[in-house]
Amino acid sequence: MDSKRIAYVLMTISFIMIMSGSVSSFVAGLKQDQAEMYRRVYVVNDEFEVFSTNTSVFEEYRDNLYKDYLSDFFYDTMYENDSTLKNSLSNYENIVDEIQKSVSKLDSLCKNVYYPNSEANSKCLNYKSIYEQVVNYFVSDIQLYNSYVIKYNEYAKDKEKYLSIDQYSTKKDYIDYNQDKKYDGKEE
Repeated sequence: MDSKRIAYVLMTISFIMIMSGSVSSFVAGLKQDQAEMYRRVYVVNDEFEVFSTNTSVFEEYRDNLYKDYLSDFFYDTMYENDSTLKNSLSNYENIVDEIQKSVSKLDSLCKNVYYPNSEANSKCLNYKSIYEQVVNYFVSDIQLYNSYVIKYNEYAKDKEKYLSIDQYSTKKDYIDYNQDKKYDGKEE
């Protein structure tokens, strides 16, 4: 009888130890998951800050582009300003490319994830719409410039010295990045 009792006590102690080890492992896993989640919240906030800064640079650059070139279109100076303007448009496109890099990182951090931080969730919700506007504004601006080039080339054909200008070429096109069936930033 004593051997049965000892076996019963040992089995009970073993069961308790296994259960406490399992609970302890579960709690440790939860703490590790929670720490990883808060680390990701920090990374989302940090990456959104980079995205936001680049977006502000885009807006400022776009304003200057309009102020310096696109709002006042003069046939007489278009040929002389063309190389400078194309360089500015190339820099403008590079800013969009930098924003796209941040968007790729945010995509990987925000896809199918709900964070315990409302600020991070808000950033994950809003960056797609902002990015869509940036790309669509860029494409609209390039189309505007190219329409000026077409008008200039038609105007210049009638002149004694015909100096044509090439359109600015880009592979970017209008996007519906947040898939809401609207093209935010696309001018109708």
